[in-house]
Amino acid sequence: MKVIVAPDSFKNSMTAKKATESIVAGLKKVDPKIKTVSLPMADGGEGTMTVLMDHFKGNRYSVEVTDAIGRPIKAELGLTEDKAKVAVIDMASASGIEHLKGAELNPFRATTFGTGQLLQASLAHRPKKIYLGVGGSATNDGGAGMAMALGFQFLNKAGKSIDLGNGGLSELETIVAPTKKVISVPLIVLNDVANPLLGPDGATNVFGTQKGASSDDKKVLEENLHHLSLVVQRDLGKDFASDWGTGGAGGLSYGLKTFFGAQLTSGIDSILKLLDFKEKVVNADYLITGEGSFDTQSRNGKVPFGLAEACLKLNPECKVIVLAGRIAPDLGELPANIKLVKSINDGQPLAKQTLDMGSENIYHLSEWLTSNYL
Repeated sequence: MKVIVAPDSFKNSMTAKKATESIVAGLKKVDPKIKTVSLPMADGGEGTMTVLMDHFKGNRYSVEVTDAIGRPIKAELGLTEDKAKVAVIDMASASGIEHLKGAELNPFRATTFGTGQLLQASLAHRPKKIYLGVGGSATNDGGAGMAMALGFQFLNKAGKSIDLGNGGLSELETIVAPTKKVISVPLIVLNDVANPLLGPDGATNVFGTQKGASSDDKKVLEENLHHLSLVVQRDLGKDFASDWGTGGAGGLSYGLKTFFGAQLTSGIDSILKLLDFKEKVVNADYLITGEGSFDTQSRNGKVPFGLAEACLKLNPECKVIVLAGRIAPDLGELPANIKLVKSINDGQPLAKQTLDMGSENIYHLSEWLTSNYL
């Protein structure tokens, strides 16, 4: 029996690597002869850089940037040391919601400026290609802050720089591009969502609430992003606001495509290629994956659905098992090869159904799987 173990991270509980190790340990505790393939996963969200650097044996570099509300913070970038010389960045490392307390969430103020600083720091290493994961953001500024950090000028009627964040976009009059090309290597965005920048399915209307926006706030935030797109059309001659994926990270994906010609990709699809998933899934009997919350958003480019769809194409006989900390009741119809969805807290007393017990709980659930299901 061949089992691929490929979970995403469980937010605030365990990394993808830790979840993988715990699952494998639980499986082998019951059946030491079981053949497992460890493949910690990511989809472009937080943890993507770590997963890829662990896979490619790359190095990590600490960089001081500013977080989403302008405070100094240590962020990380990854760089492979082989001939390919690939840089990997998680925007969440700089501008992520993980760094903010609930009371600090402010989609009008939050900026991607720190992500731009991190991108600038990666360029100092002269990479031949850059991957940038955009999941886990606190921002809704259309990537304007990121572009400002890299030399674009966003000016008001008085010819002065607008304030950082979505709120400043309401005063935007003119965009001035740098005289020299800033990024001359392929820049590939790893999107964990497919949403466009604007509209009912856009960045603000779908993700604004989790970033602190009220219903009234969303109307203003949307208007500001729409205004940005109009100025971009006039000054730069580009119109990507309705394109696939441009709503990633509150429009950071839009900014990366608009200002730097980035290629937007499905994060999970790109990462599966980078991790040679096609070769690894051959002859696999089971694939065990998982994430912190398995819900309706999981359908939009997240790890479990991405893996299930890939298995249907590459190895339809492979049965997929999804483990999660939380399972939404309204998942709807699942891909035919997802045979089991199970909470890692099943069978655990209430006192142990906590984030810090995630690793132990998923270990014991894996023991149960080996004894009762595989």
